[in-house]
Amino acid sequence: MNKINKYGLIVVGGGITGLSSGLTWAQYHDVKKEPVLIIEKEPKSGGYVTSYERQGYLFDTCQMIPNITELLEFFDIDIELKEYKGYYMRIFLVDIKTNKVKTIDLPSGFEDFKNELMEKYPKNAAEIENFLDYSRALYLELFKLKLDPNLIEILKMLLTCPKIVKNSRRTFKDYFAQFNITEPDVIEIFTIFAEFSGLPADRVSAPVPVSAMNSLLDGAFRPKGGFIEFPKKFEEKYLSLGGELMLNTKVNKILVENGEVKGVKLEDGSEIYSDLVVTTVDPIVAMKEMVGLDIIRELDKKYADKVENVKMSTSSMNISIGLDNEIDLGALGLDCGYSVITTGGDIYDRLFDDMIQGKIGYTDEEFRLGVICPSLTTGGKPNIALRIVPMGIDDWAELREKDPQRYNEKKQKWADFFIEKTEKYLIPDLRKHIKVLDVSTPATYARYSGSPSGAIYDMAPYPDNFGRTRLKMRTPVKGLFQPKFIHSVFATLLAGMQVNDMILNRKIMDGNARYKA
Repeated sequence: MNKINKYGLIVVGGGITGLSSGLTWAQYHDVKKEPVLIIEKEPKSGGYVTSYERQGYLFDTCQMIPNITELLEFFDIDIELKEYKGYYMRIFLVDIKTNKVKTIDLPSGFEDFKNELMEKYPKNAAEIENFLDYSRALYLELFKLKLDPNLIEILKMLLTCPKIVKNSRRTFKDYFAQFNITEPDVIEIFTIFAEFSGLPADRVSAPVPVSAMNSLLDGAFRPKGGFIEFPKKFEEKYLSLGGELMLNTKVNKILVENGEVKGVKLEDGSEIYSDLVVTTVDPIVAMKEMVGLDIIRELDKKYADKVENVKMSTSSMNISIGLDNEIDLGALGLDCGYSVITTGGDIYDRLFDDMIQGKIGYTDEEFRLGVICPSLTTGGKPNIALRIVPMGIDDWAELREKDPQRYNEKKQKWADFFIEKTEKYLIPDLRKHIKVLDVSTPATYARYSGSPSGAIYDMAPYPDNFGRTRLKMRTPVKGLFQPKFIHSVFATLLAGMQVNDMILNRKIMDGNARYKA
Protein backbone atom coordinates (compact mmCIF):
# COMPACT_ATOMS: atom_id res chain seq x y z
CA MET A 1 0.00 0.00 0.00
CA ASN A 2 1.15 3.54 -0.70
CA LYS A 3 2.64 5.39 2.26
CA ILE A 4 0.07 8.17 1.86
CA ASN A 5 -2.91 7.46 4.07
CA LYS A 6 -4.88 10.71 3.66
CA TYR A 7 -5.99 11.68 0.18
CA GLY A 8 -7.70 14.68 -1.32
CA LEU A 9 -10.03 12.30 -3.15
CA ILE A 10 -10.63 8.55 -3.19
CA VAL A 11 -12.49 7.03 -6.15
CA VAL A 12 -14.07 3.60 -5.68
CA GLY A 13 -14.11 1.78 -9.01
CA GLY A 14 -11.74 2.08 -11.96
CA GLY A 15 -14.20 1.94 -14.83
CA ILE A 16 -14.54 4.86 -17.22
CA THR A 17 -16.49 6.94 -14.70
CA GLY A 18 -13.82 6.29 -12.09
CA LEU A 19 -10.95 7.12 -14.46
CA SER A 20 -12.74 10.26 -15.61
CA SER A 21 -13.35 11.30 -11.99
CA GLY A 22 -9.74 10.76 -10.99
CA LEU A 23 -8.28 12.38 -14.09
CA THR A 24 -10.47 15.48 -13.83
CA TRP A 25 -9.39 15.89 -10.19
CA ALA A 26 -5.72 15.57 -11.20
CA GLN A 27 -6.19 18.23 -13.88
CA TYR A 28 -7.60 20.74 -11.38
CA HIS A 29 -5.46 20.06 -8.30
CA ASP A 30 -1.87 19.91 -7.19
CA VAL A 31 -1.87 16.19 -6.50
CA LYS A 32 1.25 16.45 -4.37
CA LYS A 33 -0.77 18.47 -1.89
CA GLU A 34 -4.17 16.88 -2.62
CA PRO A 35 -3.43 13.37 -3.90
CA VAL A 36 -6.05 11.29 -5.66
CA LEU A 37 -6.43 7.51 -5.51
CA ILE A 38 -8.54 5.19 -7.67
CA ILE A 39 -9.23 1.74 -6.19
CA GLU A 40 -10.28 -1.06 -8.56
CA LYS A 41 -11.08 -4.65 -7.59
CA GLU A 42 -10.11 -6.12 -10.99
CA PRO A 43 -6.53 -6.53 -12.29
CA LYS A 44 -7.10 -3.85 -14.93
CA SER A 45 -9.09 -0.64 -15.24
CA GLY A 46 -11.91 0.03 -17.68
CA GLY A 47 -14.88 -1.92 -16.34
CA TYR A 48 -17.34 -2.63 -19.13
CA VAL A 49 -15.35 -0.50 -21.58
CA THR A 50 -12.49 -2.67 -22.75
CA SER A 51 -11.31 -5.27 -25.26
CA TYR A 52 -9.94 -8.75 -24.86
CA GLU A 53 -8.05 -11.18 -27.07
CA ARG A 54 -8.94 -14.76 -27.95
CA GLN A 55 -6.63 -16.68 -30.31
CA GLY A 56 -5.53 -13.59 -32.18
CA TYR A 57 -8.98 -11.98 -32.39
CA LEU A 58 -9.65 -8.71 -30.59
CA PHE A 59 -13.18 -8.54 -29.20
CA ASP A 60 -14.71 -5.33 -27.85
CA THR A 61 -17.17 -5.11 -24.98
CA CYS A 62 -18.75 -1.92 -26.43
CA GLN A 63 -20.15 -1.34 -29.88
CA MET A 64 -20.38 2.30 -30.92
CA ILE A 65 -20.14 5.82 -29.55
CA PRO A 66 -21.14 9.31 -30.73
CA ASN A 67 -18.59 11.96 -31.55
CA ILE A 68 -16.77 12.65 -28.26
CA THR A 69 -13.94 14.77 -29.69
CA GLU A 70 -14.69 17.68 -27.33
CA LEU A 71 -14.40 15.45 -24.27
CA LEU A 72 -11.14 13.93 -25.49
CA GLU A 73 -9.78 17.44 -26.06
CA PHE A 74 -10.81 18.40 -22.52
CA PHE A 75 -8.80 15.47 -21.14
CA ASP A 76 -5.94 16.10 -23.63
CA ILE A 77 -6.15 12.50 -24.81
CA ASP A 78 -5.62 11.33 -28.39
CA ILE A 79 -7.71 8.33 -29.45
CA GLU A 80 -8.22 7.73 -33.16
CA LEU A 81 -11.89 7.20 -33.88
CA LYS A 82 -13.18 5.54 -37.03
CA GLU A 83 -16.63 6.52 -38.25
CA TYR A 84 -19.11 3.97 -39.53
CA LYS A 85 -19.44 4.68 -43.25
CA GLY A 86 -22.44 2.50 -44.03
CA TYR A 87 -25.96 2.79 -42.74
CA TYR A 88 -26.51 3.86 -39.16
CA MET A 89 -28.81 0.87 -38.61
CA ARG A 90 -30.41 -1.96 -40.60
CA ILE A 91 -33.53 -3.72 -39.35
CA PHE A 92 -34.31 -7.26 -40.51
CA LEU A 93 -38.00 -7.76 -39.77
CA VAL A 94 -38.84 -11.46 -39.77
CA ASP A 95 -42.30 -12.76 -40.66
CA ILE A 96 -42.37 -16.15 -38.92
CA LYS A 97 -45.39 -17.39 -40.88
CA THR A 98 -43.72 -16.96 -44.27
CA ASN A 99 -40.05 -16.87 -43.19
CA LYS A 100 -39.68 -13.75 -45.31
CA VAL A 101 -37.43 -10.93 -44.13
CA LYS A 102 -38.15 -7.26 -44.71
CA THR A 103 -35.08 -5.03 -44.61
CA ILE A 104 -35.28 -1.42 -43.44
CA ASP A 105 -32.11 0.63 -44.03
CA LEU A 106 -31.55 3.81 -42.01
CA PRO A 107 -28.85 6.26 -43.18
CA SER A 108 -26.53 8.19 -40.92
CA GLY A 109 -26.85 11.95 -40.56
CA PHE A 110 -29.90 13.66 -39.14
CA GLU A 111 -31.08 15.35 -42.35
CA ASP A 112 -30.44 12.29 -44.53
CA PHE A 113 -32.28 10.13 -42.02
CA LYS A 114 -35.26 12.50 -41.91
CA ASN A 115 -35.45 12.98 -45.67
CA GLU A 116 -35.29 9.26 -46.40
CA LEU A 117 -38.07 8.46 -43.96
CA MET A 118 -40.26 11.24 -45.33
CA GLU A 119 -39.67 10.06 -48.90
CA LYS A 120 -40.18 6.39 -48.12
CA TYR A 121 -43.35 6.93 -46.06
CA PRO A 122 -45.12 9.88 -47.76
CA LYS A 123 -48.44 9.31 -45.95
CA ASN A 124 -46.70 10.25 -42.68
CA ALA A 125 -44.13 12.69 -44.11
CA ALA A 126 -45.46 15.70 -42.21
CA GLU A 127 -45.78 13.74 -38.96
CA ILE A 128 -42.26 12.31 -39.32
CA GLU A 129 -40.82 15.77 -39.94
CA ASN A 130 -42.66 17.18 -36.94
CA PHE A 131 -41.52 14.34 -34.68
CA LEU A 132 -37.86 14.53 -35.72
CA ASP A 133 -37.62 18.32 -35.63
CA TYR A 134 -39.29 18.49 -32.22
CA SER A 135 -37.04 15.69 -30.94
CA ARG A 136 -33.99 17.48 -32.28
CA ALA A 137 -34.99 20.63 -30.41
CA LEU A 138 -35.56 18.61 -27.23
CA TYR A 139 -32.09 17.06 -27.61
CA LEU A 140 -30.45 20.48 -27.98
CA GLU A 141 -32.16 21.65 -24.79
CA LEU A 142 -30.03 19.12 -22.90
CA PHE A 143 -27.09 21.49 -23.36
CA LYS A 144 -28.94 24.11 -21.32
CA LEU A 145 -29.76 21.87 -18.36
CA LYS A 146 -28.20 22.45 -14.97
CA LEU A 147 -27.13 19.31 -13.13
CA ASP A 148 -27.89 20.40 -9.58
CA PRO A 149 -30.04 23.51 -10.11
CA ASN A 150 -31.01 26.02 -7.48
CA LEU A 151 -34.54 27.41 -7.31
CA ILE A 152 -33.85 30.30 -9.70
CA GLU A 153 -32.28 27.93 -12.24
CA ILE A 154 -35.23 25.57 -11.97
CA LEU A 155 -37.55 28.44 -12.83
CA LYS A 156 -35.31 29.50 -15.73
CA MET A 157 -35.38 25.99 -17.16
CA LEU A 158 -39.12 26.36 -17.64
CA LEU A 159 -38.15 28.87 -20.33
CA THR A 160 -34.87 27.41 -21.62
CA CYS A 161 -35.82 23.72 -21.55
CA PRO A 162 -39.62 23.63 -22.00
CA LYS A 163 -39.66 20.43 -24.07
CA ILE A 164 -37.61 18.52 -21.51
CA VAL A 165 -39.73 19.83 -18.65
CA LYS A 166 -42.88 18.81 -20.51
CA ASN A 167 -41.72 15.34 -21.50
CA SER A 168 -39.26 14.09 -18.87
CA ARG A 169 -41.98 12.27 -16.94
CA ARG A 170 -43.48 10.75 -20.09
CA THR A 171 -42.56 7.37 -21.47
CA PHE A 172 -41.23 7.32 -24.99
CA LYS A 173 -44.37 5.52 -26.16
CA ASP A 174 -46.58 8.32 -24.83
CA TYR A 175 -44.22 10.94 -26.23
CA PHE A 176 -44.18 9.31 -29.68
CA ALA A 177 -47.98 8.87 -29.76
CA GLN A 178 -48.62 12.63 -29.73
CA PHE A 179 -47.16 12.91 -33.26
CA ASN A 180 -49.81 10.62 -34.78
CA ILE A 181 -47.46 8.47 -36.84
CA THR A 182 -49.37 5.45 -38.16
CA GLU A 183 -46.96 3.73 -40.59
CA PRO A 184 -46.08 0.33 -39.01
CA ASP A 185 -42.47 0.43 -40.26
CA VAL A 186 -41.88 3.88 -38.80
CA ILE A 187 -43.36 2.82 -35.48
CA GLU A 188 -41.05 -0.23 -35.54
CA ILE A 189 -38.00 1.94 -36.26
CA PHE A 190 -38.51 4.30 -33.35
CA THR A 191 -39.58 1.52 -31.00
CA ILE A 192 -36.19 -0.09 -31.63
CA PHE A 193 -34.44 3.21 -30.90
CA ALA A 194 -36.23 3.29 -27.55
CA GLU A 195 -35.23 -0.30 -26.78
CA PHE A 196 -31.53 0.61 -27.03
CA SER A 197 -32.04 2.05 -23.53
CA GLY A 198 -32.65 -1.47 -22.21
CA LEU A 199 -36.31 -0.69 -21.48
CA PRO A 200 -39.45 -1.10 -23.58
CA ALA A 201 -40.81 2.05 -25.21
CA ASP A 202 -43.72 2.16 -22.77
CA ARG A 203 -41.39 2.31 -19.76
CA VAL A 204 -38.37 4.42 -20.71
CA SER A 205 -38.22 8.16 -20.01
CA ALA A 206 -38.71 9.94 -23.35
CA PRO A 207 -35.52 12.10 -23.36
CA VAL A 208 -33.26 9.03 -23.16
CA PRO A 209 -33.91 7.46 -26.58
CA VAL A 210 -34.35 10.93 -28.10
CA SER A 211 -30.86 11.88 -26.91
CA ALA A 212 -29.25 8.59 -27.96
CA MET A 213 -30.87 8.71 -31.39
CA ASN A 214 -29.77 12.27 -32.12
CA SER A 215 -26.23 11.96 -30.80
CA LEU A 216 -25.54 8.81 -32.83
CA LEU A 217 -27.23 10.12 -35.96
CA ASP A 218 -24.64 12.91 -35.86
CA GLY A 219 -21.99 10.20 -36.24
CA ALA A 220 -21.31 6.70 -34.93
CA PHE A 221 -17.70 5.77 -34.16
CA ARG A 222 -15.36 3.08 -32.87
CA PRO A 223 -11.79 3.52 -31.57
CA LYS A 224 -9.39 2.17 -34.18
CA GLY A 225 -7.35 0.28 -31.59
CA GLY A 226 -10.38 -1.25 -29.88
CA PHE A 227 -12.32 0.04 -26.88
CA ILE A 228 -9.42 -0.90 -24.63
CA GLU A 229 -7.87 2.34 -25.91
CA PHE A 230 -10.11 4.29 -23.52
CA PRO A 231 -8.94 2.81 -20.19
CA LYS A 232 -5.36 2.54 -21.45
CA LYS A 233 -5.09 6.18 -22.53
CA PHE A 234 -7.03 7.54 -19.55
CA GLU A 235 -4.99 5.50 -17.09
CA GLU A 236 -1.73 6.64 -18.70
CA LYS A 237 -2.79 10.29 -18.56
CA TYR A 238 -4.03 9.97 -15.00
CA LEU A 239 -0.76 8.39 -13.79
CA SER A 240 1.33 10.93 -15.71
CA LEU A 241 -0.34 13.72 -13.72
CA GLY A 242 0.53 12.02 -10.43
CA GLY A 243 -2.71 10.15 -9.78
CA GLU A 244 -2.46 6.82 -7.95
CA LEU A 245 -4.14 3.56 -8.86
CA MET A 246 -4.61 0.43 -6.78
CA LEU A 247 -5.67 -2.65 -8.76
CA ASN A 248 -6.74 -6.05 -7.42
CA THR A 249 -8.05 -4.20 -4.36
CA LYS A 250 -11.58 -4.46 -3.07
CA VAL A 251 -13.31 -1.81 -0.95
CA ASN A 252 -15.54 -3.37 1.70
CA LYS A 253 -16.75 -0.27 3.54
CA ILE A 254 -17.08 3.44 3.01
CA LEU A 255 -16.24 4.99 6.37
CA VAL A 256 -18.71 7.49 7.79
CA GLU A 257 -18.59 9.42 11.07
CA ASN A 258 -21.20 11.91 12.24
CA GLY A 259 -22.70 12.11 8.77
CA GLU A 260 -19.37 12.81 7.04
CA VAL A 261 -17.28 10.50 4.87
CA LYS A 262 -13.87 9.65 6.29
CA GLY A 263 -12.42 7.24 3.77
CA VAL A 264 -12.66 3.54 2.91
CA LYS A 265 -11.92 0.18 4.48
CA LEU A 266 -10.36 -2.46 2.26
CA GLU A 267 -10.99 -6.19 2.20
CA ASP A 268 -7.73 -6.81 4.06
CA GLY A 269 -8.96 -4.60 6.93
CA SER A 270 -6.71 -1.62 6.25
CA GLU A 271 -8.18 1.86 6.08
CA ILE A 272 -7.40 4.78 3.78
CA TYR A 273 -8.70 8.23 4.63
CA SER A 274 -10.17 11.14 2.73
CA ASP A 275 -12.82 13.79 3.29
CA LEU A 276 -14.04 13.23 -0.29
CA VAL A 277 -15.04 9.88 -1.76
CA VAL A 278 -16.59 9.19 -5.16
CA THR A 279 -18.20 5.78 -5.59
CA THR A 280 -18.77 4.54 -9.15
CA VAL A 281 -19.91 1.00 -8.33
CA ASP A 282 -23.47 -0.38 -8.30
CA PRO A 283 -25.38 2.23 -6.24
CA ILE A 284 -27.36 -0.39 -4.33
CA VAL A 285 -24.15 -2.16 -3.33
CA ALA A 286 -22.48 1.15 -2.43
CA MET A 287 -25.31 2.53 -0.33
CA LYS A 288 -26.58 -0.68 1.28
CA GLU A 289 -23.38 -2.66 1.81
CA MET A 290 -20.50 -0.17 1.76
CA VAL A 291 -22.17 2.68 3.64
CA GLY A 292 -25.11 0.98 5.34
CA LEU A 293 -28.73 1.85 4.75
CA ASP A 294 -29.23 2.52 8.46
CA ILE A 295 -26.68 5.34 8.26
CA ILE A 296 -28.31 6.75 5.12
CA ARG A 297 -31.76 6.56 6.72
CA GLU A 298 -30.65 8.55 9.78
CA LEU A 299 -29.41 11.30 7.50
CA ASP A 300 -32.15 11.35 4.85
CA LYS A 301 -35.12 8.99 4.95
CA LYS A 302 -36.28 9.92 1.43
CA TYR A 303 -32.86 9.13 -0.01
CA ALA A 304 -32.81 5.78 1.83
CA ASP A 305 -36.28 4.97 0.48
CA LYS A 306 -35.02 5.84 -3.00
CA VAL A 307 -32.09 3.47 -2.59
CA GLU A 308 -34.46 0.67 -1.63
CA ASN A 309 -36.54 1.33 -4.73
CA VAL A 310 -33.77 1.90 -7.26
CA LYS A 311 -34.34 -0.08 -10.44
CA MET A 312 -31.23 -1.39 -12.15
CA SER A 313 -31.10 -2.11 -15.86
CA THR A 314 -31.31 -5.46 -17.59
CA SER A 315 -28.22 -7.54 -18.22
CA SER A 316 -27.14 -9.05 -21.53
CA MET A 317 -25.68 -11.99 -23.38
CA ASN A 318 -22.86 -11.15 -25.75
CA ILE A 319 -21.56 -13.65 -28.31
CA SER A 320 -18.21 -12.70 -29.86
CA ILE A 321 -17.37 -14.62 -33.02
CA GLY A 322 -14.04 -14.73 -34.87
CA LEU A 323 -14.42 -15.69 -38.53
CA ASP A 324 -12.21 -17.00 -41.31
CA ASN A 325 -11.29 -14.89 -44.33
CA GLU A 326 -13.65 -16.70 -46.69
CA ILE A 327 -16.75 -14.71 -45.75
CA ASP A 328 -17.56 -11.33 -47.35
CA LEU A 329 -19.13 -9.37 -44.52
CA GLY A 330 -19.19 -6.15 -46.55
CA ALA A 331 -21.32 -7.73 -49.27
CA LEU A 332 -23.87 -8.58 -46.59
CA GLY A 333 -24.19 -4.91 -45.63
CA LEU A 334 -22.57 -5.35 -42.23
CA ASP A 335 -20.50 -2.16 -42.46
CA CYS A 336 -23.39 -0.37 -40.75
CA GLY A 337 -23.43 0.69 -37.12
CA TYR A 338 -25.95 -1.84 -35.92
CA SER A 339 -28.14 -4.57 -37.42
CA VAL A 340 -31.26 -5.78 -35.63
CA ILE A 341 -32.94 -9.10 -36.36
CA THR A 342 -36.40 -9.09 -34.84
CA THR A 343 -39.87 -10.57 -35.10
CA GLY A 344 -41.10 -7.04 -34.41
CA GLY A 345 -44.21 -5.66 -32.80
CA ASP A 346 -44.26 -5.79 -29.03
CA ILE A 347 -41.68 -8.59 -28.84
CA TYR A 348 -39.33 -6.56 -26.62
CA ASP A 349 -42.14 -5.89 -24.14
CA ARG A 350 -42.89 -9.59 -23.83
CA LEU A 351 -39.23 -10.55 -23.52
CA PHE A 352 -38.78 -7.88 -20.86
CA ASP A 353 -41.79 -9.08 -18.89
CA ASP A 354 -40.44 -12.64 -19.00
CA MET A 355 -37.08 -11.38 -17.76
CA ILE A 356 -38.74 -9.59 -14.82
CA GLN A 357 -40.34 -12.93 -13.91
CA GLY A 358 -36.96 -14.69 -14.02
CA LYS A 359 -37.56 -16.41 -17.34
CA ILE A 360 -35.82 -16.40 -20.72
CA GLY A 361 -38.61 -15.82 -23.23
CA TYR A 362 -36.80 -16.23 -26.56
CA THR A 363 -38.38 -18.83 -28.86
CA ASP A 364 -38.32 -19.70 -32.54
CA GLU A 365 -41.39 -17.50 -32.93
CA GLU A 366 -40.24 -14.55 -30.81
CA PHE A 367 -36.69 -13.23 -30.82
CA ARG A 368 -34.63 -10.09 -31.12
CA LEU A 369 -30.87 -9.60 -31.32
CA GLY A 370 -28.29 -7.10 -32.46
CA VAL A 371 -25.48 -7.94 -34.88
CA ILE A 372 -22.39 -5.74 -35.04
CA CYS A 373 -19.33 -6.09 -37.29
CA PRO A 374 -16.41 -4.06 -35.85
CA SER A 375 -13.74 -5.35 -38.25
CA LEU A 376 -15.26 -3.70 -41.34
CA THR A 377 -14.77 -0.32 -39.64
CA THR A 378 -11.52 -0.69 -37.70
CA GLY A 379 -9.80 -3.56 -39.52
CA GLY A 380 -8.21 -6.64 -37.98
CA LYS A 381 -9.38 -10.20 -38.25
CA PRO A 382 -13.02 -10.51 -39.33
CA ASN A 383 -15.36 -10.75 -36.40
CA ILE A 384 -18.94 -10.06 -35.37
CA ALA A 385 -20.72 -9.64 -32.06
CA LEU A 386 -24.24 -10.80 -31.29
CA ARG A 387 -25.80 -8.73 -28.52
CA ILE A 388 -28.89 -10.06 -26.78
CA VAL A 389 -30.88 -7.66 -24.63
CA PRO A 390 -32.87 -8.14 -22.46
CA MET A 391 -31.31 -11.05 -20.60
CA GLY A 392 -31.80 -11.23 -16.84
CA ILE A 393 -29.52 -12.75 -14.23
CA ASP A 394 -32.00 -15.67 -13.88
CA ASP A 395 -29.95 -18.57 -12.46
CA TRP A 396 -26.82 -17.73 -14.47
CA ALA A 397 -24.70 -16.66 -11.48
CA GLU A 398 -25.79 -19.59 -9.31
CA LEU A 399 -25.03 -22.12 -12.04
CA ARG A 400 -21.66 -20.56 -12.75
CA GLU A 401 -20.68 -20.87 -9.10
CA LYS A 402 -22.26 -24.21 -8.16
CA ASP A 403 -22.66 -26.23 -11.37
CA PRO A 404 -20.15 -25.19 -14.05
CA GLN A 405 -21.17 -28.04 -16.35
CA ARG A 406 -24.82 -26.98 -16.46
CA TYR A 407 -23.73 -23.35 -16.75
CA ASN A 408 -21.65 -24.13 -19.83
CA GLU A 409 -24.43 -26.24 -21.32
CA LYS A 410 -26.91 -23.40 -20.86
CA LYS A 411 -24.45 -20.90 -22.29
CA GLN A 412 -23.85 -23.07 -25.36
CA LYS A 413 -27.57 -23.73 -25.83
CA TRP A 414 -28.41 -20.04 -26.09
CA ALA A 415 -25.31 -19.23 -28.13
CA ASP A 416 -26.41 -21.90 -30.65
CA PHE A 417 -29.94 -20.46 -30.67
CA PHE A 418 -28.83 -16.93 -31.59
CA ILE A 419 -26.17 -18.08 -34.03
CA GLU A 420 -28.85 -20.13 -35.81
CA LYS A 421 -31.09 -17.07 -36.09
CA THR A 422 -28.22 -14.96 -37.45
CA GLU A 423 -27.34 -17.65 -39.97
CA LYS A 424 -30.94 -18.10 -41.10
CA TYR A 425 -31.85 -14.46 -41.52
CA LEU A 426 -28.64 -12.49 -42.11
CA ILE A 427 -25.37 -14.40 -42.63
CA PRO A 428 -25.81 -17.63 -44.64
CA ASP A 429 -23.53 -20.52 -43.65
CA LEU A 430 -22.23 -18.58 -40.67
CA ARG A 431 -21.27 -21.71 -38.72
CA LYS A 432 -18.89 -22.88 -41.46
CA HIS A 433 -16.79 -19.76 -40.99
CA ILE A 434 -16.55 -19.63 -37.19
CA LYS A 435 -12.98 -19.96 -35.89
CA VAL A 436 -13.37 -18.58 -32.35
CA LEU A 437 -16.43 -18.34 -30.12
CA ASP A 438 -16.57 -16.48 -26.79
CA VAL A 439 -19.79 -16.03 -24.83
CA SER A 440 -20.51 -13.58 -22.01
CA THR A 441 -23.60 -14.07 -19.86
CA PRO A 442 -25.25 -11.98 -17.14
CA ALA A 443 -23.04 -13.90 -14.69
CA THR A 444 -20.00 -12.57 -16.55
CA TYR A 445 -21.21 -9.00 -16.20
CA ALA A 446 -22.08 -9.54 -12.53
CA ARG A 447 -18.62 -10.95 -11.81
CA TYR A 448 -16.70 -8.14 -13.44
CA SER A 449 -18.85 -5.25 -12.26
CA GLY A 450 -19.78 -6.47 -8.78
CA SER A 451 -23.42 -5.62 -9.58
CA PRO A 452 -25.53 -8.58 -8.38
CA SER A 453 -27.96 -8.19 -11.28
CA GLY A 454 -25.24 -7.87 -13.91
CA ALA A 455 -26.83 -4.56 -14.97
CA ILE A 456 -25.18 -3.26 -18.13
CA TYR A 457 -26.91 0.13 -18.37
CA ASP A 458 -26.64 1.24 -14.73
CA MET A 459 -29.83 2.62 -13.16
CA ALA A 460 -32.71 1.91 -15.53
CA PRO A 461 -34.16 5.17 -16.96
CA TYR A 462 -37.80 4.76 -15.96
CA PRO A 463 -39.50 8.17 -15.63
CA ASP A 464 -39.48 7.79 -11.81
CA ASN A 465 -35.85 6.62 -11.80
CA PHE A 466 -34.28 9.22 -14.10
CA GLY A 467 -33.51 12.92 -14.37
CA ARG A 468 -34.69 14.89 -11.35
CA THR A 469 -36.22 11.72 -9.86
CA ARG A 470 -33.02 9.66 -10.04
CA LEU A 471 -30.81 8.79 -7.08
CA LYS A 472 -28.88 12.02 -6.69
CA MET A 473 -25.14 12.34 -7.22
CA ARG A 474 -24.75 14.27 -3.98
CA THR A 475 -25.52 11.71 -1.26
CA PRO A 476 -26.76 12.56 2.28
CA VAL A 477 -23.26 11.75 3.57
CA LYS A 478 -21.19 14.92 3.42
CA GLY A 479 -18.27 14.45 1.03
CA LEU A 480 -19.67 11.27 -0.56
CA PHE A 481 -20.70 11.45 -4.23
CA GLN A 482 -22.20 8.93 -6.59
CA PRO A 483 -21.99 9.93 -10.29
CA LYS A 484 -24.22 7.17 -11.62
CA PHE A 485 -26.35 8.78 -14.28
CA ILE A 486 -26.88 6.59 -17.33
CA HIS A 487 -24.90 4.28 -19.61
CA SER A 488 -22.66 4.96 -22.64
CA VAL A 489 -19.01 5.94 -22.89
CA PHE A 490 -20.01 9.56 -23.45
CA ALA A 491 -22.21 9.67 -20.33
CA THR A 492 -19.65 7.95 -18.09
CA LEU A 493 -16.87 10.30 -19.18
CA LEU A 494 -19.20 13.21 -18.55
CA ALA A 495 -20.16 11.87 -15.11
CA GLY A 496 -16.57 12.12 -13.88
CA MET A 497 -16.43 15.74 -15.02
CA GLN A 498 -19.82 16.48 -13.46
CA VAL A 499 -18.90 15.21 -10.01
CA ASN A 500 -15.70 17.28 -9.98
CA ASP A 501 -17.69 20.30 -11.12
CA MET A 502 -19.99 19.75 -8.16
CA ILE A 503 -17.08 19.37 -5.73
CA LEU A 504 -15.36 22.49 -7.10
CA ASN A 505 -18.50 24.66 -6.98
CA ARG A 506 -19.01 24.73 -10.76
CA LYS A 507 -15.46 25.64 -11.68
CA ILE A 508 -15.32 23.17 -14.58
CA MET A 509 -18.74 23.13 -16.25
CA ASP A 510 -20.58 26.02 -14.60
CA GLY A 511 -23.12 23.54 -13.24
CA ASN A 512 -24.21 22.42 -16.71
CA ALA A 513 -25.22 18.84 -17.33
CA ARG A 514 -23.38 18.83 -20.67
CA TYR A 515 -19.84 20.04 -21.35
CA LYS A 516 -19.41 23.09 -23.56
CA ALA A 517 -15.93 23.74 -24.89
